Amino acid sequence: MNPAESPLIAPLRWYCARRGDGVSAVPFYCDVAQVGAFAVVPDELAVGTDAPIFRLFVALAMYQALRDVTIMRQQRSLSRRSMRVVADVATVKRSICRHACSTLGSVEAFERGCDVAKNGSAVDCGTCPGVACHVKDATRVFNRMGDMGKLPTSAWLRHWQGGGLRALLDEVCSTEPSPARRAALLVERFARVHRVGRKLASMFVSALSTPALAPGLTPWFPDIDGNDLVVVDTNVARAVDALREPGEAKTYDARERWVREQAAQLDLREFQADLPAYSPRLVQEALYTFCSKSNRVARGDACASRSAPCTACAPSLCPFAGARERLATGAHSA
Repeated sequence: MNPAESPLIAPLRWYCARRGDGVSAVPFYCDVAQVGAFAVVPDELAVGTDAPIFRLFVALAMYQALRDVTIMRQQRSLSRRSMRVVADVATVKRSICRHACSTLGSVEAFERGCDVAKNGSAVDCGTCPGVACHVKDATRVFNRMGDMGKLPTSAWLRHWQGGGLRALLDEVCSTEPSPARRAALLVERFARVHRVGRKLASMFVSALSTPALAPGLTPWFPDIDGNDLVVVDTNVARAVDALREPGEAKTYDARERWVREQAAQLDLREFQADLPAYSPRLVQEALYTFCSKSNRVARGDACASRSAPCTACAPSLCPFAGARERLATGAHSA
């Protein structure tokens, strides 16, 4: 296929036109106005120490099962004290070390034995019923799936205790020569944290290792290169399925592979000079940003009220195309 005929040209042009020069943009996870007390201080993130990276991990891990705007609203609503319960590495460490529960001795004991769960508005466990603990507190803060409160403890036990994060990075870098493959290995490791998985782990690792996503705020790059990662969320999955040939497998692997194949046929520097030539992660980010209706509406996107497509539109992907068609024909949704 001629790269000029790629179905990704329109969303890429749209994305790059709104991306600006990439120098002054602050990612949402550093913006207090978007995520409240969960915002990571840019200067601290750039250094890459344990505290800001742990906060980033937990903040990004919250983006599951609900729309981004809903999660951001929840993050903004939570006090700094509540944020510290789930996303402050020192608070989580102290809470674990001070508690006598036998399940907190190791990650294996915790993930095998901790039975904290949310049942309606009640949060408790069978191991230490009625006894206060940070896992129960975290479950109340998240106010989501019954055992999501285990996530911060699982993360600390797996990767942060005893300086383990630095040890993990050193291990991956010493055993794998390829920066891109190192990123993939880290995704595998972080995906094992309770309630995280591949999509959220890819989002986290790439945030720290893909400079074009957050210039100056990717402390793991160039030792770890996240450009080859792909985050397949609902919006990206729908976009890929709309652009591929009918009958293709609707799996994470298949969709990820398609984005990589498309990215390999493009030189992203033709869209914007400061971009890398090859970056499936940026191609995927363009699809995600273009296709996310709720995020675009929240940002006051002009396309939400247009009666006709803009010049950069990709009608098969545009989240507002259906509304324009209804407006043009005089039809209305219920």
